[in-house]
Amino acid sequence: MAGMSQRPPSMYWCVGPEESAVCPERAMETLNGAGDMGGKPSTPGGDPAARSHGTEGIRAAYRRGDRGGARDLLQEACDQCASQLEKGQLLSIPAAYGDLEMVRYLLSKRLVELPTEPTDDNPAVVAAYFGHTAVVQELLESLPGPCSPQRLLNWMLALACQRGHLGVVKLLVLTHGADPESYAVRKNEFPVIVRLPLYAAIKSGNEDIAIFLLRHGAYFCSYILLDSPDPSKHLLRKYFIEASPLPSSYPGKTALRVKWSHLRLPWVDLDWLIDISCQITELDLSANCLATLPSVIPWGLINLRKLNLSDNHLGELPGVQSSDEIICSRLLEIDISSNKLSHLPPGFLHLSKLQKLTASKNCLEKLFEEENATNWIGLRKLQELDISDNKLTELPALFLHSFKSLNSLNVSRNNLKVFPDPWACPLKCCKASRNALECLPDKMAVFWKNHLKDVDFSENALKEVPLGLFQLDALMFLRLQGNQLAALPPQEKWTCRQLKTLDLSRNQLGKNEDGLKTKRIAFFTTRGRQRSGTEAACVLEFPAFLSESLEVLCLNDNHLDTVPPSVCLLKSLSELYLGNNPGLRELPPELGQLGNLWQLDTEDLTISNVPAEIRKEGPKAMLSYLRAQLRKAEKCKLMKMIIVGPPRQGKSTLLEILQTGRAPQVVHGEATIRTTKWELQRPAGSRAK
Repeated sequence: MAGMSQRPPSMYWCVGPEESAVCPERAMETLNGAGDMGGKPSTPGGDPAARSHGTEGIRAAYRRGDRGGARDLLQEACDQCASQLEKGQLLSIPAAYGDLEMVRYLLSKRLVELPTEPTDDNPAVVAAYFGHTAVVQELLESLPGPCSPQRLLNWMLALACQRGHLGVVKLLVLTHGADPESYAVRKNEFPVIVRLPLYAAIKSGNEDIAIFLLRHGAYFCSYILLDSPDPSKHLLRKYFIEASPLPSSYPGKTALRVKWSHLRLPWVDLDWLIDISCQITELDLSANCLATLPSVIPWGLINLRKLNLSDNHLGELPGVQSSDEIICSRLLEIDISSNKLSHLPPGFLHLSKLQKLTASKNCLEKLFEEENATNWIGLRKLQELDISDNKLTELPALFLHSFKSLNSLNVSRNNLKVFPDPWACPLKCCKASRNALECLPDKMAVFWKNHLKDVDFSENALKEVPLGLFQLDALMFLRLQGNQLAALPPQEKWTCRQLKTLDLSRNQLGKNEDGLKTKRIAFFTTRGRQRSGTEAACVLEFPAFLSESLEVLCLNDNHLDTVPPSVCLLKSLSELYLGNNPGLRELPPELGQLGNLWQLDTEDLTISNVPAEIRKEGPKAMLSYLRAQLRKAEKCKLMKMIIVGPPRQGKSTLLEILQTGRAPQVVHGEATIRTTKWELQRPAGSRAK
């Protein structure tokens, strides 16, 4: 245990021999002239005493400032060295004194090779220790291309962090790819905390290096926070908090935006915040490793406006005994996504000014614990609620109906079987894809008729949809793909005149309840049959007013055997998807009338009325062909050719040669108009049609 008191205070075992610490001082002082090269074993056949005497002379010359003399002695010593090991030891001397010219000479002229094992007398390690950035660059660039000396780079980085050489640290990280999060280790050794670059920089008091590392991929860990609590707090407070003036109601006070995200903090110490708690307006603790929070977060931050706790390991937030403990009443936005919450904290129900709440990617099985929610006001100002990617099976009206200002609701990727009844709020965006919904409420048009613009009920188990869904006057985007719809409400009762995108793909359109295709004659349609909760279903058709608005229509992956005639009247349509309808064999020529159509998907269709070579050319060619069919165009077998030009330029000669293959014998007049009939012979092997 000898020598333990000389190491930085630590609570960790240093596994390995004593000399395995990052570049021992004694060895480095030797390179700087205090002794020989660190007591390395001599090579067989050499004279250790003579070699030591020679290197001492070189170092003495460098200490005197006599670089010319040192270089001469180095060249002489190099002449006497037979092995790369000896030459490498000589290379360490100019590297230690920052003699870039001599380093280049030894590398290029004497072909000295830089070893990649991070020994104490490795020239690159020596140069990093003394902070000679240019020499480090020269040495590392001498390594062969495929070489990846990661152990050497990491060792040099930890050493430079400990010694305070910011230039070397930047060079290693930014140019050579040293990893700020990797321990410096030698072969067959275990990682030791003192060799972690950030730990070494903080323990050595090199603040500028610590900040550089934190901004380029290094993170806090529990070892750093425990062993260096005050320096850690200083760094967090000085470099990761932004200040701006508070409103005039708080004279002399400064608003603080705490930006402690992406630092992998294992905890937040109350001491870091307690004296500035009344000044914090934004607190960002996202992308850390937090499992708990101090009690002041968020309930005791009186001026807090934005709170981001996303991407942590939080299973709950600090509890409160009564609403009197909740003084963060100015909170406007909360992001607590990507955590482990099983329900939202009941304290949220007291945040009367909250406008945005994001709680996606948790483990929510309930929205709130009803038994713990007492004397709550409700989120009456809440405008955006995202609780997607959870395990919710229901959305209690008790809470939802208090969201009087809600305009965006995202409940996608949950386990909902029933969508809640609409309520009085200006909802504009509703996303409920990838649930288990079997039916939808029929009163959407009562409360959201003039508000709802974007609706997504895709990837559910819907067999029918209510008429009210198509009577939303502001509706622009409707996604119903991936359900079990066999029919839609009668198109004559639709009122969604602003609809731009309608996705009905991957449904059962074209099938009746017995699995047979529905025919486009009244006897086989479902018209007139009443369905529970919906209007009478009908054949798939679209109202005429959609010709002015609908731009994208997806009917692919259904069971259609014809293209609905009303589709051919949608003149604003730019994208039409019909692929993978096995019974669809023909495209109506009327599709050629759609001048704005640029995307026509017919994947996996066998179209009999469009030649294969035309289909291969893409939508533009297909539409041109259909347009030609529509006007009953035929192949042209007669054409007129006019040759016009100034007199005596060879027009008649050209025509004669084209027709006969010979030049004319008679010269025609200067101002003549000639007409002639030119009948071309049918090419050999062709057949008349």
